[in-house]
Amino acid sequence: MRASSLAEKIGGVFEGPGNPELDSIAPLTEARDAQVAFLHNPAYGKFLELTEASCVVLTKESLPTARRFSAIVHPDPHRAMALAVEILYPAEIEFEGIHKNAHIDPTATIGNNVAIAPFAFVGPECVIGDNCRISSGCVLSAKIHLGPNCALHPNVTIYPNTWLGENCIVHSGAVLGSDGFGFAPVKDGILKVRQVGKLVIEQDVEIGANCAIDRGSFTETRIGRGTKLDNMVHIGHNCVIGEYCLIAAQTGLAGSTVLGNRAMVGGQVGFAGHQKIGDNCVFLAKSGIKGNIPAGSRFFGYPAKDAMVTHRENGYISRLGKLFKRVKEIEEKLGVHEEQQEEK
Repeated sequence: MRASSLAEKIGGVFEGPGNPELDSIAPLTEARDAQVAFLHNPAYGKFLELTEASCVVLTKESLPTARRFSAIVHPDPHRAMALAVEILYPAEIEFEGIHKNAHIDPTATIGNNVAIAPFAFVGPECVIGDNCRISSGCVLSAKIHLGPNCALHPNVTIYPNTWLGENCIVHSGAVLGSDGFGFAPVKDGILKVRQVGKLVIEQDVEIGANCAIDRGSFTETRIGRGTKLDNMVHIGHNCVIGEYCLIAAQTGLAGSTVLGNRAMVGGQVGFAGHQKIGDNCVFLAKSGIKGNIPAGSRFFGYPAKDAMVTHRENGYISRLGKLFKRVKEIEEKLGVHEEQQEEK
């Protein structure tokens, strides 16, 4: 594809020089002939002089006057990159239609243009929307609803009474609607409290590989529209995740956590449960979150505090060694010894 054609398709302005043929995308420092690179972080602008990319997508402010490469000016190069991936790397169709070795329960309702791979299982009273793709090894137990245009990658397991909205993507190994951690310690052991609620996943949600999302104990667990879960995220029973949240790998939310809209959660963050988190909060990696958090907060640490407070305290701690050494030197000059301090 010519650079000028790509510019038109992603909503950019082609600036030249030349009009190279483009066939792939590469990082700015690794791109070669026939490749397009994207500058969406100004910190990498220093590499523009060195890049061997045939074309670079960047903002007007980052556009150099003298350049070897052709340029596409775009107000949001990160968004442009997402659009370009869909154009230059069209999705491959791995399978079509319903394979003879897939099991479809007679009571299931299957929409138009649905693809179901070999050895997938679709159970009783399931509803599969138009244009859904269900890969090999997927198990949809009973009363599962998939909205239109959903894609389940291999070996996804969905427990009964789980509802997914349209345009959802679920990656391999994810388990949706499993029992929450509900147990009652009794005199002679531990009694299981069977989980009988449901799981609701709204539209445009993407769930990473090996995620585990529990059903509600008696009501529901809910994942808001547009939310994206990285690999190995655990969502406990009765949690409510807001819209357009980003949750990174190995994060865990204990039961009944309410996470507001547009939260950004780093890797390995732990939420204690039964807490309410306001909208637009940011939690840096490895933080331990306990208690309610007001909207717009930025927390870090274990236990988590305001991120600036944690950074400041960490700075103090890192200087304790030098401070201790200085105190010892002062004590020696004053003739004060540890034994004397202890006697006092």
